[in-house]
Amino acid sequence: MLLGGKFWIVAWFFLAALVYSSAGFGGGSTYTALLVLHDVDHRVLPMLSLACNLLVVTGACLRFTQQKQMPWSRCVPLVVGSVPMAWVGGSIPLDRDVFVPLLSGTLIVAGVLLMLGGQKNRGHETTKTEGGPKRDTIANETVNGGIPTGMNRWRRSSVILQVILGGGLGLLAGLVGIGGGIFLSPVLHLTRWSHARDIAATSSLFILVNSLAGLVGQASKHGWSVGEIMTEFQTHAPWWPWLFVSVLIGGQVGTRAASSWLSPLTLRRITAVIVLAAGIRLGWMPH
Repeated sequence: MLLGGKFWIVAWFFLAALVYSSAGFGGGSTYTALLVLHDVDHRVLPMLSLACNLLVVTGACLRFTQQKQMPWSRCVPLVVGSVPMAWVGGSIPLDRDVFVPLLSGTLIVAGVLLMLGGQKNRGHETTKTEGGPKRDTIANETVNGGIPTGMNRWRRSSVILQVILGGGLGLLAGLVGIGGGIFLSPVLHLTRWSHARDIAATSSLFILVNSLAGLVGQASKHGWSVGEIMTEFQTHAPWWPWLFVSVLIGGQVGTRAASSWLSPLTLRRITAVIVLAAGIRLGWMPH
């Protein structure tokens, strides 16, 4: 049977990678939800999701870096706080009865945050003035030289707060086996941390490092070597290579083309609907 009878999950992984990558995410939350819905062993599915995340966001991070659009100095506090905590979260053993409700709750919260972030930033997106060129606005403030005037509370706040934020989101991401960007991005939008482009680049880096740290943590708590991980993948999800191929292609298409098809606000709304639907569906599943 084609793809071991799992054609539709492969197709959904491709679509999720395409949509999420165009919004600056890896798609780990949806991959995890889909794997839970397909009864993949809860010890294996976080590693599958995190590996797919890495395939998607690596291309995005490279693109942002090559185009000199990665705000490295501003990323550091968030990343420094998140990486060790993502490893800690990934290394904590969770029973399925705890893992599924936790994942459901985090997806619902993430979906709501995305919805709120989309509404909050309606006036923050790039707009075109009558008879003039496009300009970026944040709370009706003109951006000069890439830095908003009179902005922003994050530059005035303690770096320690950003380390704590990164650590908290990293821990949660490690626990449920996602990259955490789906939580970070709405928070940064709601707090007017920076422009949409900077937030997308930061979220991609955040997902990349947390996915790697979480993957190491997930493997360490089971004591599995790379060879043993491959064996577990083959045992519980023998069609896993097709998932990797689908997200790799979907991620490349999404990062290069999808952002020109849909506006950032529309992409956030689509992502929010997907995440909310998955979270609610998981909440109704028998545990």
